[in-house]
Amino acid sequence: LSSFFPAAVRHRTMKRSRETVPALHALKKMKVNELKDWCTDLGVRKQGLKADLIAALDAARTTTSTSTSSHYQPPPAARTPVHHGAAAGVQHKTSPGAYRSLVPTPQGKKSPGATFFEKYASESDPKRMDLGGFVKLGLELAGGDEERSLTPQHTALLFYLCWKMKAKGFGELTLEGFTAGCDAIKCFSVDEIRNKAPTLLREVSGGKVDPSRAASSEQSFQAFHSFVYDMLRPEGKKYIEKEMAMLALQAIFLGLEGRESRHIELFVKFLTAREKLEILNNDQWKGFLQFSRDVDAAFSGYSDADPWPSLLDDFVTWAKEQAEWKEAHPSPL
Repeated sequence: LSSFFPAAVRHRTMKRSRETVPALHALKKMKVNELKDWCTDLGVRKQGLKADLIAALDAARTTTSTSTSSHYQPPPAARTPVHHGAAAGVQHKTSPGAYRSLVPTPQGKKSPGATFFEKYASESDPKRMDLGGFVKLGLELAGGDEERSLTPQHTALLFYLCWKMKAKGFGELTLEGFTAGCDAIKCFSVDEIRNKAPTLLREVSGGKVDPSRAASSEQSFQAFHSFVYDMLRPEGKKYIEKEMAMLALQAIFLGLEGRESRHIELFVKFLTAREKLEILNNDQWKGFLQFSRDVDAAFSGYSDADPWPSLLDDFVTWAKEQAEWKEAHPSPL
């Protein structure tokens, strides 16, 4: 799942920011993968052709250059809040755990969620978190273990947080959405999220985990499943890139207990083998979910006369030709 976190390692050796975007002539000499890396690090949408990537990065550099030269403001740390009247000198005491979000925040004091957000906020906009800040949060939630941070289970948790925090894109959070999400899950630190992760994910996990919550969990999962697709769509597009789709499908169908798909590993291999396939649309995204529920590992319950997306018809044909499938499902003599 490393494509979700391409900046995780690079941030240790170099700092990419909008202020350090190369000049236009240098951008034109870069390869597409390099341009996409820059877009990822800066939280810029990486969509379209090479010319589109260059234009987006050049616009980010130009905008930053203009704003920093004509609208300088001292960093947030340099500003001292002014207290008036009874609010001055008030010491805010927060109650522990689940009750912390219910305690009123005195004037001039940050809420627990806002304090948590501050550590990961963008340098250029303290009310926004970009992918770089989200990568930092993700690694801390994984205890600094990069391999763990790339597992389907961990990525499923990050998707869940994006869902609760109303992210507009993967890792693109606002202060308002982040604090509302923290209040909803009643977690205000890395340790609290990490410790409560299994409980939090029950909201979207299957009935096998908690049968008494099966109905509400199914409703939440449907909303979550649709959200992930919309979150990963390039702005203004009605599809998601194949690479992102494969990673997301693994996170959902391997990373959520009770939502496992018997087809996921073979389906990812099929998508990888289809080199000319570059995108997945919403019908294909939803179709795989229904296919996983209705069709068993031997493809009983499948008929090419049923209105499946043609991609799934092609998958069944391809899978039956694979040695691993034939070995698991030998033809009767």
